[in-house]
Amino acid sequence: MEIKSQKEISKTYILPVYKENESIKFFEESSFSSHINTLLEDFPFEGKTQQTKEFYLDNQQHIVLIGLSKEPSFEEMRKAGNTIYNFSKNYNQVSIALSFEEQLQKSFLEGLMLSDYSFSKYCANKEEDKSSLNFGVIGVNQEIIEDVENLCEVVKEVRDLVNENADITTPQYLEDVAKKFAKKYKLQSTILDEKQIQKQGLNLIHAVGKGSDKPPRLIIVEYNGNPNSKEKTALVGKGITFDTGGTNLKPSGHVEDMKLDMAGAATAYGAFKYLVEQKVEENLLLVMPCAENALSHNAYKPGDVFIGYSGRSVEVMNTDAEGRLVLADALSYAQNHFQPTKIIDMATLTGASLVALGPSIIATLGNSQDALTQIFESGETTGERVWQFPIYDEHREMLKSPIADCKNIGGKLGGTITAAAFLEQFIEDGVEWTHLDMAGPAWFDSQKSYVPRYATGIGVRLLVDYIKNKK
Repeated sequence: MEIKSQKEISKTYILPVYKENESIKFFEESSFSSHINTLLEDFPFEGKTQQTKEFYLDNQQHIVLIGLSKEPSFEEMRKAGNTIYNFSKNYNQVSIALSFEEQLQKSFLEGLMLSDYSFSKYCANKEEDKSSLNFGVIGVNQEIIEDVENLCEVVKEVRDLVNENADITTPQYLEDVAKKFAKKYKLQSTILDEKQIQKQGLNLIHAVGKGSDKPPRLIIVEYNGNPNSKEKTALVGKGITFDTGGTNLKPSGHVEDMKLDMAGAATAYGAFKYLVEQKVEENLLLVMPCAENALSHNAYKPGDVFIGYSGRSVEVMNTDAEGRLVLADALSYAQNHFQPTKIIDMATLTGASLVALGPSIIATLGNSQDALTQIFESGETTGERVWQFPIYDEHREMLKSPIADCKNIGGKLGGTITAAAFLEQFIEDGVEWTHLDMAGPAWFDSQKSYVPRYATGIGVRLLVDYIKNKK
């Protein structure tokens, strides 16, 4: 699909409309308006949101109306983009009038572009990667189109990373992806392999990864977009490339989609990549602790105690609570060596967040209410919504161990909060920290409008909006 700004209308011309006082109104009057109004007298159109109506005028001009609210939301515009994509993909040339403010235009384009995705490389009858549709947008600057296209392409890359087979998207594969990107943009990268991980005392990452024949990695890439600023934001993503649950083995019905467990790392990489490519004036740190949580004779065991990089000891009560272990070592190492002032970690961390919030909401926790409020606002803007949970002392108490500094789980109750409370122990004083538990939105069992089945890429646009617009 090719999308360009244009002034001339195509044979198929889409006009957004809204209903007011039982009448159909145009967001922008055109030379077709009076003719269409006459046709509507004989061919009624209810004008419901996302409803379409086609007309062929005397000159064979193909007019398509799409119903919207009088004051459409950003998310409604994204869904309209999906509606128009599904309507238009069998046409060769289509244009649409988008006489809206910039953010509504961007939202429509996001819905349109994000709908144009499939992961079909293993199908005998592969879908085309790109539809043949040439789409013209009237009233939108080409720069806006290109910016949205760049962002959506990164989201699709994240989807591909998560959808790919776990034996391909391994810790070493993610290392190669990061190193290639760092080389292209002349960024400094730090890679710890399994020997360095063990030698430097990142024993939590080592414990999780030692049961697999695909050894773990800690991947860090630096971007200094504002050398005059002391502020530095670390994007830390959980990179469990497959999660069997380890000795606490996941049963059928829960293990089949566990290649998704590196979606946090993929999301962090995607947001980092876009922001670097756009030369954002921020200092950023990409941190991806990557391992495969496999079951073998080398796998770590429940009841084991490990001393992490921070010096804190952890009693492992469940080997399926592995993501917080690799994150803990990554957080400690990044703070010790790179001194970020702000940390945002993202992870498919707990099924409890899915139970509490459903499939489409990201759970947020942290130590800065300003940051949590701003990321909530970014969620409302991008449609990648978040909801804040608290952390109280009673949650912290649930992690106490008689033989170690803490346990890696706090029991069956409050799992999303106790997981965040575990990570909180590894955040140094004075560092702003936000935790995103994206276990629900990272993977959908069925398509929802412009978001496909399986890997969604959700979280990239949220982080980009937050970092670009934070106060």
